[in-house]
Amino acid sequence: MHSIRSLCSAVRLISATVTLTISAFASQQLTQQPDLQVIGADSEAIAEMDALLQSFVDDGRLNCVSALVAKEGNVVYHKAFGWKDLENKIPARPDDYYVLFSQTKAITSVAFMLLVEQGRVSIDDPVSMYFPGIPNTVVTKVHEDGSYETRPAAQPMTFVHLLSHTSGLGAGLVREIRAAQGAPSGAPAGFGGPIPENPPAGQRTGGGNSESQTLEEEMLALAEYPLGFDPGERWEYHVSTNMLGYLIERISGQPLRDFVKEHILLPLGMEETDWYYEPEQLSRFVKPYRLEDGELKAATTLYSEATIRTPHSYAEGAIGLNGPIEDYAKFCQMLLNEGTYNGVRILKPETVRAMTRINRLPVDAENDNGFRFGLGFELHTHQKPVPAVSDLAFAWGGMFGTAYLIDPGHDLIALFYVNMIDQEALYPSFLEQAYQLVPTVQSPAPDNASSNPANVMIEDGGSGAYSAVATEREALPGMTLFQPANLDVFESNLTLPVLLWGNGACANTTQEHKNFLSEIASHGYLILAIGRLDQIHERDERSREPTHSGQLLEALDWILQQNRDPQSEYYGKIDTHHIAAMGMSCGGLQAIEISGDPRISTTIVCNSGVLPTPSPMPLMPSLDKDALLHFHGPVLYLMGGPSDIAYGNAMDDFARVNHVPIAMANLDVGHGGTYHEPHGGAYSPVALAWLDWHLKGQSSASQWFLDESKLREQDAGWTLETKGF
Repeated sequence: MHSIRSLCSAVRLISATVTLTISAFASQQLTQQPDLQVIGADSEAIAEMDALLQSFVDDGRLNCVSALVAKEGNVVYHKAFGWKDLENKIPARPDDYYVLFSQTKAITSVAFMLLVEQGRVSIDDPVSMYFPGIPNTVVTKVHEDGSYETRPAAQPMTFVHLLSHTSGLGAGLVREIRAAQGAPSGAPAGFGGPIPENPPAGQRTGGGNSESQTLEEEMLALAEYPLGFDPGERWEYHVSTNMLGYLIERISGQPLRDFVKEHILLPLGMEETDWYYEPEQLSRFVKPYRLEDGELKAATTLYSEATIRTPHSYAEGAIGLNGPIEDYAKFCQMLLNEGTYNGVRILKPETVRAMTRINRLPVDAENDNGFRFGLGFELHTHQKPVPAVSDLAFAWGGMFGTAYLIDPGHDLIALFYVNMIDQEALYPSFLEQAYQLVPTVQSPAPDNASSNPANVMIEDGGSGAYSAVATEREALPGMTLFQPANLDVFESNLTLPVLLWGNGACANTTQEHKNFLSEIASHGYLILAIGRLDQIHERDERSREPTHSGQLLEALDWILQQNRDPQSEYYGKIDTHHIAAMGMSCGGLQAIEISGDPRISTTIVCNSGVLPTPSPMPLMPSLDKDALLHFHGPVLYLMGGPSDIAYGNAMDDFARVNHVPIAMANLDVGHGGTYHEPHGGAYSPVALAWLDWHLKGQSSASQWFLDESKLREQDAGWTLETKGF
């Protein structure tokens, strides 16, 4: 699992001054009823959206729908169609209340991150530090009488596990234990579960105890059971967020409802969103329906009625919030604005990025369905509801049919609300049309300062002395070059060392590593990286095309020939004697595989190591440990600490390599590293110090690896082991 050791470290590593095109962000608030002609809204597309949503009603596929789309903070669409109450022909209105179910989870997750920012907890803290009663054993067998066997959990549960639904709470064989004890099936009432004769106050799903008066009571009962799997082992939805809500109460000293209202809902002006209401507000709710045999039939009103029952003491973290679509749009716009709305800061930008840019799920390369999840949100880096969605988008929704999407790549939020059981999959059709409402020639990617597709600037070109660009050359297909934008300054007495780069997952894109690579290039390096330039911001299936180590050597042959060609822009500008092989994860194995080439001066292996047996994965280089003997120059392993899935392989490599100087630098940020962070995060200065030492001969840079204290000045979390220096 990809994890960072603490948000405090992330705060230090991510510069608040990073320049993002999307961060001029938009509007600090939602502008209602903007001049659609001025902002370039497409009137025909708006009419087509009207027709689409009305057709859902006319065709009897749903009773009513509410939709809101905002582009660059301008609300270009906010309408409702159909009947709030079909039997009584009460028309739907844009300010109707909807039961939001799991849209509550995102707000609970943001509430927890507020505590992280206050320094009261870290996302990587064991939950047991704050709740000693959290289970630390895993059930292995359940007997017919309900008794069971357990073993110790392989690792403690952390808050990352709760935020990403990988905690193991209430999962797997635990359901068999509860079933043997006579507990309900766990299916929500009306969604396969029975509707109680005497419904309790508040919407609830947590531990199945409808008599509990507080979330604490419910979670203490849940904690009596072991875990269904080791924390971090896999994704299983949804009770983790209930436990997260309870931990918010324990850490903050406030009931969850009070904390969320005080710190999120009221500051954002979400005054109509809540767990509970006064009885007269029940009429604001749309009536739920279900589609049965092609006919709309009234469904249970249990959930809306639960909001007016007393006492108002039970509020859980996973479900329970309700309200109008415009309220939740304010929350979405706040996240799109990286933490602020209407002049109020809820979260820091680096916190929002930590929640929405890093996959926290283990990825099975053989059975990868593309699903990714961060801290509270699905990430659309690999799996998209419609093709127009950018790789930066994140989203979720609710079981009653509400859905939202936040897309920084297009500066857009889109919300689609229905309240139906067994509804049709109508959301993708809406979303596809939402991207047509304000068409653009090409929405700028967040860090692209160049409109020339063959000359892309990342993060204003990096922080080095030579502003860098990502580019490509027709004669070198399938490769992206990261290089100083102005090559004129390089000549015989100032030449460019060459870096050959392979990507994580052996992907055909440098998307995840572009900040890191651009930053290095800005310090006077030419990087030949496997991957298509047109996949650098928004991917399609070509990013999954197979890549191979030979591409790196072919690229090296090409640039050396260019250096000899008087007609080439690279003529005489390349340092042909100082070349590094480098790559991350699968790309790290590609770098190891080419390190035997006599032209390679040094190797940097990032978040990778040779597997103990040849990899069964078809795209990964099939190396054995003998491949380490090909190293003939100094080697740096740049790793993500014990939480890095490649850590064991890398440490074994380090132990075996005794014939060349080798350094092992670890920062406990997990397998994902810091490449995606502004200017490549903490990895960049370490990699640069190594390259400056071994490719540019800067002796002062050697101190980073000859004196661990120098490395730790950059970040106290770094550890260093060396041999052969």
